[in-house]
Amino acid sequence: MTKISEISRTWWHEETEGVAFTHALDMKKLHEEQSPYQKIEIFDHETFGRILTLDGLVQASESDEFMYHEMAVHVPLLGRVRENASVLIVGGGDGGILREVLLHDFVSRVVMVEIDERVVELSKEYLGIHGNYDDPRVELIIGDAADYMKKARASGDKFDLIILDLSEPVGPSATVFTEEFCQNFSACITDTGVVLDSDSIFVGKERAYFLQELCGDKDQNLVSIMQNKHLLPHVSGYRSIVQLYPAAEFGFFLYSRDGYDYSNPVKAHVGRHYNEALHKASFALPTWWKTNLGF
Repeated sequence: MTKISEISRTWWHEETEGVAFTHALDMKKLHEEQSPYQKIEIFDHETFGRILTLDGLVQASESDEFMYHEMAVHVPLLGRVRENASVLIVGGGDGGILREVLLHDFVSRVVMVEIDERVVELSKEYLGIHGNYDDPRVELIIGDAADYMKKARASGDKFDLIILDLSEPVGPSATVFTEEFCQNFSACITDTGVVLDSDSIFVGKERAYFLQELCGDKDQNLVSIMQNKHLLPHVSGYRSIVQLYPAAEFGFFLYSRDGYDYSNPVKAHVGRHYNEALHKASFALPTWWKTNLGF
């Protein structure tokens, strides 16, 4: 017999494409629109609060966005002594990466390149993550990151930290999952700079998979491109969890020219998720990471 509570539920399933694995969330849709680039939806969940999805994939929720944003920013920024640091954010329309970067007074310049202005506007309206676009250090560019990176390389512009805050290789993000894009961002970091990439990871019966691989072509996997092409000679990783991302197992990847060890924080900082002990511990990798992912 079907329970009344089951009849009343409104289940939303994540469009995880080739993974054959999905989250199901009982939630109410607050907003839906098709921008020139992607389908944008905002939902409300009784436990997790407001949730942003793009083309059917969860991007951020009120309840756990800080888990991702804090670990993406504070590990590479606090893992090395820097002064007058310049940061490039590729994507990041929800504002969370920008919010965390601006916490550090040694950051002097932030450029954020987001292709879809509506993601920025709707995130401000519904999520309230509060990236401060009015901060004098910030330049917000609405445009294609692949084009921006090509021009930055040609002009010799360089950054101490490039954060790739990308959705999966579907929709507008597909243009950056290429070897050419990797070549361009590799040319745009300083000699002591680092590129931060990230992805959800699944353990299959034969090997581990990046969500990038499973959503797009196997060639559209930035980690594999960087490992195989040696565009930046040093690739390392650290791990965390993000509860509403597929499988919750989440990897962060550091691409650098000098192979600096970012595992020891040089400044104290305590966030809702991040702290010094967690910073260090995140570099302790499972054996299957080392075996399957080449770390």
